[in-house]
Amino acid sequence: MHKYTVVFEEDAKSDIADSYDWYNKISSKIADNFLHQIENSISYLERDPFLFQIVYKDFRQVTLKKYPFVLVFKIDNKIVKIYRAFATKKNPSSKF
Repeated sequence: MHKYTVVFEEDAKSDIADSYDWYNKISSKIADNFLHQIENSISYLERDPFLFQIVYKDFRQVTLKKYPFVLVFKIDNKIVKIYRAFATKKNPSSKF
């Protein structure tokens, strides 16, 4: 049962599309698994986004399994807004 609705902001959509394209150059299987891991994380967020701690102001993050990415999000009532799909190898000052 889903209690929360997950929405993606434009920056997150762009991050995911760029990363998918990069992984797809290596292997379509790796790229598809990347999307699968995002879907798994969304399932957690739909059930209980409060499982993930605040990392900066009201921002929280969930780590993708098997990929060096975090989904950066905020909770607004019953809406979970994902602002970035951030590669953990990037400079963290550009995350928020």
